[in-house]
Amino acid sequence: MCLVTALPALADENQGFGLLVDAGLTLDDNVTRAKEGNDRLNDAAYSVNLSKSATWALGSQSRLLLTGILGGERFQSYSGLSHLDAAVEAELQYRESSEFSAPTLGVFAKVKAEDYESNLRDGVRYSLGLSLSQPLTDRIGLFAALASNQRASNSKVFSTVDTSARMSLDYALSARKALYLSAEYRVGDVVSTGRASLENVTISKVFVLDNAFTGGQFFSYKINGSTWLTTVGYNHSLGQNGAIDIAWRRVESTPELRPSWATSPRSYISNQLLASYLFRF
Repeated sequence: MCLVTALPALADENQGFGLLVDAGLTLDDNVTRAKEGNDRLNDAAYSVNLSKSATWALGSQSRLLLTGILGGERFQSYSGLSHLDAAVEAELQYRESSEFSAPTLGVFAKVKAEDYESNLRDGVRYSLGLSLSQPLTDRIGLFAALASNQRASNSKVFSTVDTSARMSLDYALSARKALYLSAEYRVGDVVSTGRASLENVTISKVFVLDNAFTGGQFFSYKINGSTWLTTVGYNHSLGQNGAIDIAWRRVESTPELRPSWATSPRSYISNQLLASYLFRF
């Protein structure tokens, strides 16, 4: 989860060690990203991420931002989904002037290594993209990003490629309170997990018996499709060194192909409740 409003404010403070800790809880009603019935499994996950950022001015109008992140997520019921990860992100930012309405343009690259309890998912993620940050008023801020994403994993099912477009709006209720809304659209590879079915086999490019789920009955399928992610959240600053964030996220993935005889829902839908506490030291 991302503390959209608090993170930049905390990161700009030059106090302490400059380390940011994000401790969170996620409740997910469909961790398998399945369509219906007993294939839909819910779980709770606990996460901790530690990050450190450094900034270098490259002139009066540009700067380089480098961020390193170490983290992990622990699932309560389906421990095979638990993982540790390490990431490095670099972004070159450009702002033509210091005027309030001047946008900030960015070019970013990110590499993230993941170690899952389910070895099928172990691998590396890569992302390359463009970003734009634009203040619209003294209370409303706009952020947009376009990215190409790739994941290389031990299993071909979890080795995916997609393109994403994201936009978010922040609204400052006060100096310490903010609401935010974001929408993201992805097109490319989608992974869904469930018991063996003719429909899934028909539309999948490749599938594998998934060892993250006990019983040996669940298969993960890679298909072509699109995904919408919508997030609504509230952020409350606790001062210079902390913030809390509460959000609801809806994920809907739709396969590109659908057999004429299929009777199941067309899309996979997941709802997530997210809560996190961010503090700096």
